[in-house]
This record gives sequence, C-alpha cells and structure tokens, in this order.
Amino acid sequence: MSKMHYAWLFMRKHKYLITTIIIALIVGVVDQDSFLNRHPRRVRIDILQREIDNYKQQYNEADKKICDLEDNPKAVEKIARERYHMKRADEDVFVIAGEPEEEIVNDLELNE
Repeated sequence: MSKMHYAWLFMRKHKYLITTIIIALIVGVVDQDSFLNRHPRRVRIDILQREIDNYKQQYNEADKKICDLEDNPKAVEKIARERYHMKRADEDVFVIAGEPEEEIVNDLELNE
C-alpha cells in the first residue's frame, strides 16, 4: 500500500481529533477574533479603563471643589489668596519665587 493509503486510514481513524485541531488552529490563530488578537485588545481595554477611572476621580474632585466654592465663601478667599496673591487692604503679601514644580521634577529625573 502507498503512503497516501496509510494517510487516508490515519485520517479516517482520527477524524475527530484532526477536526478539533483544525478548528482550534482557526479559532486560536487565524480567525479575526483569535486569541492572538484578543490579548492586545484586552491590554488596551485595561489601559482605557484605568484612564476612565482616573478621569472620574478628577471629575469628582473638581465637583467637590465647585460645591465647596459655592457654599463656602472662605474657600473662595483661600483660592484668591493662594493662586492670585490677593490681599486685604491692611495686609502685606510676600511672594517667594522659586523654580516651578515641573522643572524640579525634571531635574530629579535627570539626576537619577
């Protein structure tokens, strides 16, 4: 008997195993929604989910600050004094100038 005949007999005997292997290869490697394509998508989804959580946290903090500004006049005064260096008529304000925070961080990163 020829090699083709032995191959045909092997395929007839193990047809379910061969079919399962072919389907697993198609689903696992070749298909558009294969396991190889799913992993980078899952990583991207996780990154985007972390960004969403970060933005939600920033939104909640900003919303809290807005509510605090609407309800508390002392908070408005605090922001006016800290950010805009405003003062009352009978006060003196001394501003100590230094390096901006970003430059300090960049210098630290360069030194490491």
